[in-house]
Amino acid sequence: MDTPDELLRRATAGDAHACLHMGKRLMRGRSSTARNFEEAVEWFDRAARAGLPDARYWLGKCYLKGLGCLRDPAGGVSCLEQAAHAGHAAAALRLGLCFESGLGAPKSTELAAWWYRKAQALGEPRATEQLLRLAKG
Repeated sequence: MDTPDELLRRATAGDAHACLHMGKRLMRGRSSTARNFEEAVEWFDRAARAGLPDARYWLGKCYLKGLGCLRDPAGGVSCLEQAAHAGHAAAALRLGLCFESGLGAPKSTELAAWWYRKAQALGEPRATEQLLRLAKG
């Protein structure tokens, strides 16, 4: 496991996975790293531009909530869609929630169910519960 200094060195050198881990550390305030949402978004953006679906997922969550950036629910949904289409199960689940609630996307029970089924197919264990809840109305 990298020390915080080694991780920062690798991230600064352009290692996409290190960028992603720097972002997560800054979001969670892990070890000797203080929470800094703005800096976390910058690292997630770098990793997302390098093609990491997990970074795109985290970036989407930040946009949805306005953590470290201006709140942009539609931008968050766009990031989540990119991650989900790349096979990110949690992103598909979150999209179901967005369509169900109308957060950043048109409110649609049908699209929510579609994304929950996609999440389920990708192996997200919480998707079945969401589908059952949605079916009960």
